[in-house]
Amino acid sequence: MSENIRRTNGKSATIGCDAANCSYHGESDSCTAEHIKVDGKRARSTGETCCTTFRPKNG
Repeated sequence: MSENIRRTNGKSATIGCDAANCSYHGESDSCTAEHIKVDGKRARSTGETCCTTFRPKNG
């Protein structure tokens, strides 16, 4: 299984990632984190959300 495809209840999903400076940013602009958390309970657009899984790349 590719590292950027996660399976939950028999379903798979690829999570896109545009944060090139995140340590979880993978090939083809995908997220390689085991789990993700996105905040923005009252968000009405992507700009009002925040990925709290983000970790800066070392180096």
